[in-house]
Amino acid sequence: MPLITNQASLTDTRPYWRDSATHYGVISRALHWLTAAIVLFQFSVVLAWRGVGESEFTLMLSSIGPHGTLGILLLGITVLRAGWAWLNRHQRPSPAAGLNGVLARGVHMTFYALLIALPALSILRQYGRGGALDVYGIPLLSAAERDIPWMIELANLLHSPLAWLLLTLIGGHIAMALVHHFGFKDKVISRMAGPVRP
Repeated sequence: MPLITNQASLTDTRPYWRDSATHYGVISRALHWLTAAIVLFQFSVVLAWRGVGESEFTLMLSSIGPHGTLGILLLGITVLRAGWAWLNRHQRPSPAAGLNGVLARGVHMTFYALLIALPALSILRQYGRGGALDVYGIPLLSAAERDIPWMIELANLLHSPLAWLLLTLIGGHIAMALVHHFGFKDKVISRMAGPVRP
């Protein structure tokens, strides 16, 4: 009697932490949802400050997750995600065929690009200003006397528009996932949120 009789059996024997042709594994899911939580928290803090200004609530939010600190964490997580996606590239759920698949891949690549570019621009601006930069007390850049206008101007020019582009793409990403799951009934959300094994 053979140990593995069909492809379904082979899929069932894979580790929970690895991706498969039908579902994302535990590591991919953890990195995805951690990214989503940080990004949504970042935008929540920005919108709270724009809405009510400085208050006990906004100061409390900022103390939980300083914008720059979370940006650095997001950069690190995105690099990890990109590396993990590359390692699992031959055993991940395939995008849809045709134009829909091309668009889905394009949006996902844009996500990665923005999640790297936005923190990188902030680091560039901080370096150009000569300001200190740390992640929860771990110093990354020491304060220094410098003023490099082109770094500051480039970051000021691009950071906000790219951030709002990211938020727009997130809204579209969520909307399309819901359309696929409930409209097309293809259970696409279960790849990242359902049982780890089909």
